[in-house]
Amino acid sequence: MTSNDIHGIGEGWKVKTADGTDVGSVVETTETYIEVKSGLINATHRYLPAATLEHVRPELGEIGISLTASEFEEGDWSTPPMTPPRTEGAPLNADGPDEVDPLERARPREPEKPIAM
Repeated sequence: MTSNDIHGIGEGWKVKTADGTDVGSVVETTETYIEVKSGLINATHRYLPAATLEHVRPELGEIGISLTASEFEEGDWSTPPMTPPRTEGAPLNADGPDEVDPLERARPREPEKPIAM
């Protein structure tokens, strides 16, 4: 299992924020989200995007997320995200057909020659 592999995370594992706060336990993981249960009485269920997974520690039964405790508490995580996280190799910053691929942008180009009039 790699440092941020969502596969193999167990139900009941602790969830820690980027600032080290224990915010609940894992209920379910999918390709798109991590369901976290917080509190014992009137428990709250939050659906964090899978991309927030920072690290997995199977030996401790714990995962870390990239959100701080305040971001976790203040965010609207009430519905499961439907869009899976980007996969490696996906173009960054390419929002439309007229966007330039980052690799294309990095290639050296011939300098423009002045137009003779």
